[in-house]
Amino acid sequence: MPVFLLPDFIADLQDHNDANFARRVLQKTIKPDGSFRIDSDDHPYEGIDGAWIRYVSRQATAYRVIFLRKGENIYLFRAGEHSVENHLSKPGEGTIKAAVPVQEGDTEVSALTATIAAQQQLGTATPVISRFKRNIPPSQIHREIFSRRNLPHKDIWLITPSVDEELFAPTKSFGKLLLEQAEDGASVVIITAPPKNMNIEWMEKLAERNIGIYLYPQLNSKLYCFIFDNNRRYETGLLESEKYSSLILVGSSDLTAVGMAMGDQSFNEELCYSAPENEVSFVEDYVAELMLNSYELPDVRRLLARGQWQKLESRK
Repeated sequence: MPVFLLPDFIADLQDHNDANFARRVLQKTIKPDGSFRIDSDDHPYEGIDGAWIRYVSRQATAYRVIFLRKGENIYLFRAGEHSVENHLSKPGEGTIKAAVPVQEGDTEVSALTATIAAQQQLGTATPVISRFKRNIPPSQIHREIFSRRNLPHKDIWLITPSVDEELFAPTKSFGKLLLEQAEDGASVVIITAPPKNMNIEWMEKLAERNIGIYLYPQLNSKLYCFIFDNNRRYETGLLESEKYSSLILVGSSDLTAVGMAMGDQSFNEELCYSAPENEVSFVEDYVAELMLNSYELPDVRRLLARGQWQKLESRK
């Protein structure tokens, strides 16, 4: 069976801090000739059609691989601890098109997998990871955002002038992420510019689920912050808890499908910067200032009802 590596699978191998992880995963899934290794213990992954779970190890590490069967092709989708199974969404067609084929004699893939495996087997130092995050290919920005899914957060601040309303639907992966975080106790705030179409229905639905909505005139800042809850660092089930920190992502991406690589269409070329956690106090002050000078949803409802939407174009 032909094997293809999806972008998130490659990133999982590169980012894992177990010195033997990549080698064990590759040996358990791919034969030396590049074909798929069959395992009778594979079983279906519920929630995604054609998805299967492969046990790489059991007991303490409990490593898993999630892969997709599409006809005769195998797509290696995700790899990690048992928690990698949680809250996965079906990869879009854009992700499938970005898959890298594994073929006997394919020097590019062979070099990639051999380098990862060799580095981790030898226990070499983790390479320096750039704080600059690009969108394609594969989207590092998308990965940074969705890597926060299963972590406890104190605050989540999303600041952007432009949004795709449909991304916030509870059936969409991003909307689901936000709602689950709010239900888990995170204070979630969205600060955006007044929408030109004057549609606030999606905002009302989010407000009903305890997500704060603020409209700031002439906003052009783009800032995405996931503040890790240190009081919950040692909760049961949070593996390797010492390595987690907050995410402060600032840069060019809007909260749109093309800006965050969240759809099947072509994505924008974007560049964001992941600021160090010691900048969080500045960011907290900045967010507080924006909230203080923004229009809250009750103000927006009142101005809309009075036909005074244009007032939202001026600062308070």
